[in-house]
Amino acid sequence: MFKVFIKTIIFLGLISLLAACNSKADLSDYLDVQFSGYDSIGTADYTIDESKLVKDVFDVSENSFFNIDAKTFTEIEDMLSSISVNMSKDENLSNGEEITLSLKIDKEKTNKLKTKDNIKVTVSGLEKPKELSDDEIEKRVVVNYTGASGKGNAQIETTFDGDLRNLSFVTNQDGGIKNGDTITVKMSDESKDELANLGYILSGKGQATFVASNLTAVAEKHTDIINLKDIERLISEGINREYQDSDWGFYKYEVIKEHSFYRQFKRDDDEPSDWFTSSPSNGTLVNLYTIKKYDDKGSLEDKFTTVFGFTDIILDENNKASLVDLNHYSYTYDDTYSLESIVKLMEGYGYHSAE
Repeated sequence: MFKVFIKTIIFLGLISLLAACNSKADLSDYLDVQFSGYDSIGTADYTIDESKLVKDVFDVSENSFFNIDAKTFTEIEDMLSSISVNMSKDENLSNGEEITLSLKIDKEKTNKLKTKDNIKVTVSGLEKPKELSDDEIEKRVVVNYTGASGKGNAQIETTFDGDLRNLSFVTNQDGGIKNGDTITVKMSDESKDELANLGYILSGKGQATFVASNLTAVAEKHTDIINLKDIERLISEGINREYQDSDWGFYKYEVIKEHSFYRQFKRDDDEPSDWFTSSPSNGTLVNLYTIKKYDDKGSLEDKFTTVFGFTDIILDENNKASLVDLNHYSYTYDDTYSLESIVKLMEGYGYHSAE
């Protein structure tokens, strides 16, 4: 009887040992989820304690890892690469929110692991963020305007300091702003992302509105200029001074006015003025002249076409141009250009007839 009892004990012990040898580690026991950031904009991440997992499954510690055989090493690699974890949500998290982790084991790679299909975790430990309101943005954002009304641009600066000193703001209305327009200035996407890292959230839309002003006014049409005749007179006087006959009779000029043109706004691809050339800006009124130069015997010595007039014709509140702020503009085409070709070029450059 005693021998039967001993055999039974030995048999049960062997069964328990075999069961222990065949038991699988549960992945969820080695999984840890961490939350960081601020309430409503928090993030989640997870870690797997691979060292403990390998120790429990293979009885291999970090100190003995480099002494294992090739077969065990491959089994460890296969086990760790068999693990797949997906989070239902890992950003913009709030305290009390529940997220789900989906766990999978590639059974073709390992038979050492088991796991639950899903684990639910409640978000906690996120700090309360500070709020940045639209009213505060309006107080801290300063907008100045440059250019001509109708083609104006906004220059945006801020008076934020400390952590918020590098916040940037933009508007999508640049290049078409006119006096009196309501300009919406928004926080840039990059700054919105940075705001979360700084522990702030927007309590509003992250924007403010401003009314554009102080942009220079230029006439839409030449007839809108109250003192147009004064400018036309200055052009006429200027072309005559430019092409005066020789005091000694060596040469003389014939100046023939062909056409008049006006353009409200400069083009983006216009070349800038320099020491040697002038370039049209906003508000440009010019005449097209054929110039003939004769020598002292009356023979035609040269013939060319010149564009001559003024640019930067800026209007005051009464649509009167400031004559002292006018800038001279001229351009000469040699005799290889026909008058028809030059007219077509002017129209292509955005000029309209000002006859």
